Amino acid sequence: MKLKKITVAMSFMLALVFWLSVSPCRTEDATIIGEVNDTQQVVANGQIYEVANNKAGDDLVANYISAKVKILGTIEEKEDIKIIHVISFEVVPE
Repeated sequence: MKLKKITVAMSFMLALVFWLSVSPCRTEDATIIGEVNDTQQVVANGQIYEVANNKAGDDLVANYISAKVKILGTIEEKEDIKIIHVISFEVVPE
């Protein structure tokens, strides 16, 4: 009986440690307008967004450096770094 209580307690503690160790991140859909730089980032309103590796994001950073673009995507924040997962984008005339 005592061994069963210890096993249950240890299982609970292990689950709690695992849950607390998972890095929390926030995601939200957004539209941003900014400029693509040569380090695979978009700068919008003084905020830097890392561009996630996906088809649309790769196209954006490979072909539109220094262009002003409007991006629809999902923004993920991990440890004060904002990452945009590009869904679509269009060049904005200046």
